Amino acid sequence: MEQEIRRVGAGPVHYRRMGGPGPALVLLHGLASNGTRWNELVRTSELREHWTVLVPDLRGQALSLYRGRTRSEDWAADLAAMLDQEGFEDCVIGGHCLGANVAARFARRWPKRVRGLILVEPMLVEALTGSLGLLSRLRGLLRPLLAVTLAANAVGLKRRGLPVLDLEELDRETRRKMVDGAGMQALTRRYGSPLHDLRYVPVSSYLQGLLETLRPMPPWRDIDAPTLVLLSSGSRFGELGYLRRTLAELPHHVIVVLEAEHWIHTEQPEALRAHIENWLAGDPPGAFPSGHEALAPAHD
Repeated sequence: MEQEIRRVGAGPVHYRRMGGPGPALVLLHGLASNGTRWNELVRTSELREHWTVLVPDLRGQALSLYRGRTRSEDWAADLAAMLDQEGFEDCVIGGHCLGANVAARFARRWPKRVRGLILVEPMLVEALTGSLGLLSRLRGLLRPLLAVTLAANAVGLKRRGLPVLDLEELDRETRRKMVDGAGMQALTRRYGSPLHDLRYVPVSSYLQGLLETLRPMPPWRDIDAPTLVLLSSGSRFGELGYLRRTLAELPHHVIVVLEAEHWIHTEQPEALRAHIENWLAGDPPGAFPSGHEALAPAHD
C-alpha cells in the first residue's frame, strides 16, 4: 500500500507498506537511490509473510521530493514519525550504503525502538577508497556548492518532473549485460556514475546525501542492538580490513563478507536474501553467537 507521512515544514515523505500483520521491518535505500532498491528482496523472499515491511523514499529522493536542507537526523525523525503513524513501538531496521548509516544513527537516538539492525555495505568515511576517498578529502568544497544550489532552488531555478528510477528493473538489465560479456563495466557505468544519478535526483539532495555519506559515524560500540553486517569483498568504495575491524566493535554482531564489488543487491541477490531471512528467523532476530564472522561463498 502506498502511504505518506506529513511533517510540518518538511513536505510529504512517501513509503510503501507490504505484508503484515507482524512486527515492523524498515528498509532504507542509499545515496541517490529510492525504495525500489528493496523491491526484489521483498518480492522474492518470505518477509511479507512474517513482517510488516515499510520501505520509504528518504526525504529528498524519488516520490519524497524535497529541496530544503536535510541531514541524517531529519531522515531518522521521519522514520520515527512513520512508525508512529503505523502504530509500531519498535522495529528491525535495515539499510544499504548511506541508508545503513541512517539506520545506525536511528538506533543510537532511539535504542528502545530498535530490536535489530541490518547494515548492508555501511559507509565509513575513514575507510573510503577510490573517488569517494578523494572526495572525502575535498568535502569542504561541497558546502558552498550546496549553498549556491539551495539558493537557486529558493528562487525557482530547479528541474521539474524528475523520473523515478526503478532499481529492480535496472538490476535485471545490468545482470543481462554482465552475462553478455560487459562484466564490471556494466556495473560501474550505471551505479558508479554521478551523471547517471543526477538524472533522477535533485542536485541539492545529491549533495546533501554525499555530505552525510562523508560524515564520520559515532562510536559503534554504543549500539546495543543485535546487528547483521553484510560487506563486499571488493574495495571499490571501502577498505575491507578497516570496515571489519571497526564494525567488530558492535557489541552483538554477525559480519558476513560476500564476493561482490560493492553492489550486493545487484551482484548477490540470492545470498542477500538468504542471510537476511536466516538472521531474522532467530528469536529474537540475530540470536547467534556474538562476534561471529564468516566469508560467504559466491552465489550464481
